[in-house]
Amino acid sequence: MNSETNGFRERLNPNQANRLRITCQYIDKLLGEIEDVLNSTTSASKSAFPRYSADIAPAQRRTIEDYVARVRAQLIRILDGQGIVREKPSIPASRAIHVTLGAIDIAAEELKPGYMRGYGNLPDSIATELNGIAGELMSLINRFDLYLAEGVGQDLKARLAQLEQAGNDLQLLGKIESTVRERGLVEFRPAIAAILDRAEDRSFEIAVFGRVSSGKSSLLNAILGTDVLPVGVTPITAVPMRITHAETPFLTVSFSEAPTKKLELSHLREFATEQENPGNRKHVRRLVVALSSARLKGGVGFVDTPGLGSLATSGAAETLAYLPKCDLGVVLIDAGSTLTTDDLQTIIALQQAAIPVNVLLSKADVLGADDRARITSYVKKHVASECNLDLQVHPVSVLPSCKEMLDEWFENQIVPLYARSQELRVASLRRKIGALRDSVVNALEARLRKKGPASAESKDRARAAEDLLRKATGQIEETRSLCNRLVQEAGASLPEAIEKAAKRLLDSWSKGADSQVIPEQLARDGITESVQLQVRKAQVLLTALATRLGDDLRQCASSLGLPDVPGEGEFRSVIRGAPVFEAMTSSLAVSRPMIAGLLGRRMAERQLAGQISRQLEERFYTAMEAYWELVRTWADSVIAQLRTKFETYAESYRAQAEQRLREREFAESDLDNLEKDLAALKANTPPTEVPREFDPTLGASVLSEISRKA
Repeated sequence: MNSETNGFRERLNPNQANRLRITCQYIDKLLGEIEDVLNSTTSASKSAFPRYSADIAPAQRRTIEDYVARVRAQLIRILDGQGIVREKPSIPASRAIHVTLGAIDIAAEELKPGYMRGYGNLPDSIATELNGIAGELMSLINRFDLYLAEGVGQDLKARLAQLEQAGNDLQLLGKIESTVRERGLVEFRPAIAAILDRAEDRSFEIAVFGRVSSGKSSLLNAILGTDVLPVGVTPITAVPMRITHAETPFLTVSFSEAPTKKLELSHLREFATEQENPGNRKHVRRLVVALSSARLKGGVGFVDTPGLGSLATSGAAETLAYLPKCDLGVVLIDAGSTLTTDDLQTIIALQQAAIPVNVLLSKADVLGADDRARITSYVKKHVASECNLDLQVHPVSVLPSCKEMLDEWFENQIVPLYARSQELRVASLRRKIGALRDSVVNALEARLRKKGPASAESKDRARAAEDLLRKATGQIEETRSLCNRLVQEAGASLPEAIEKAAKRLLDSWSKGADSQVIPEQLARDGITESVQLQVRKAQVLLTALATRLGDDLRQCASSLGLPDVPGEGEFRSVIRGAPVFEAMTSSLAVSRPMIAGLLGRRMAERQLAGQISRQLEERFYTAMEAYWELVRTWADSVIAQLRTKFETYAESYRAQAEQRLREREFAESDLDNLEKDLAALKANTPPTEVPREFDPTLGASVLSEISRKA
């Protein structure tokens, strides 16, 4: 009697069943490859590089598809008959696409000159073009991957909905986003995202600068009505600290080599003081203090920066690197000391970065009314003569008995500036939305013009624009490599800088200038100038790149007849905030070699350079290393900003050029829909009135009320 007659059927063991299931899955995969072959030979195929010739007739295709379906049905019956459960899909499609995009990105990276030179010599002009080809592909793949990560099709639409729920008037931008999504105009997505970023950012950041012990932390504690920021008479702040609003206070610590931590505010001293974090040994990258202070509402944020005047910590350079990130710079000058070069350099740096400046005279309570007026007038006149700026100087104090001075400054200076910033932000948004609408309209009109073939002249201009954009993209990568090389060489050039300082000293002595020159200061100045020269070289490279990118984009826009073009100084405005190398603080006792005449000039230079080198403290060399790392990070950041800004324009330009070169016919229904979208966009204009939520008068009154309550 067989087993089935007893109601029992013998089964494959688990290993055998697994083998059968895997084999069926493999057969199904091969059937999918057969379908891919069939699809690649049809007119609907979108492959840029078809592999198979179309030798299968439509009738044969249908028969092949029937066979494929029958084989698949048989596979299912086989597994069901053996009682083998089919595996459910377990790999998210988005993850599979992400992995594939990673492989494409690696393939594009290997097109760069560094790899291609392994196959033979490469002329410089071709190297630039290869960098451009790789850069274009990698940038496109990166945007593709970001879009995938955001949640396909929902990111921009959802962000728009959230902003409109908050009362923002973005109706036209919503129509543009809908048109871009429905018409596959992916080249405009970066521009929409950039506008949304600006619409979402309602912050106004005030950075406080000043020398060590000038009272920055005490001032912020008084402004915000708290005592959470550590105060002292020594350099206490290791990194810039951002102070924002939150109903429940907390501390966020970001590290360069470890995950970010969210802690209670009581831990602040562990990371923000030189005593507990000397030289930033804990590698803190950013500190964010969230407080419930009323003066932090409405988007206002403060930054407590490291004290200037000491290269003993990396904080001084990081402070100056922070300059371009703030909306207002407050320079704090100690009323009990004199106006210093550091104070003036900070004011000049803020001026060069086009950032408004407020000058405060701290600890004004130690002065009588007459002395306060005299010192305030002196500082104002000195700033005017040295910086060519007519700035008001506001005496302030952190003492409760002198609170009116601080309140008066905040009410009359901070509140109006914040309100004005919102007004300017809205005006900028309107301009950007209007320019974007014009570009999308231009793209739709270009599609409608595809009813007939583009002229030879139009195609030539499109090819020239594509070539120019590709070379500009290559120039971005080449500039990044040049800047990195320059920083590496500069970091190893300290001995050369010391030798130059020694040579300068000997020159001054040989000219009989002993009574007029201070040897120690001349040595410091020589080293400082050598360092600054290297940084200026990086600035020149970056400025040249920014100028070229702007010029190339304007030329492309002109060739393609596009209205959306970068402003004259839009790209160069990114080149600011270079880390400033402060004057050395290491003590130097430099003396003229007594036997310089006997040893000869070269030997005397070496002896003097040895004197300087031996006296430089270890902390100076550590600070120098940190400084050059900061310069490298700054240069990389600037190039990344330039690349992002460039691609925002270039992607839409490339798409316009592609439209002119592509021979594509549209169905009549497609043309009707395009015309409807075009008419809808032309009927919309950017709002001419400032929306209520951005009304500067309203903003001022709200913040005034906050100021009074504080």
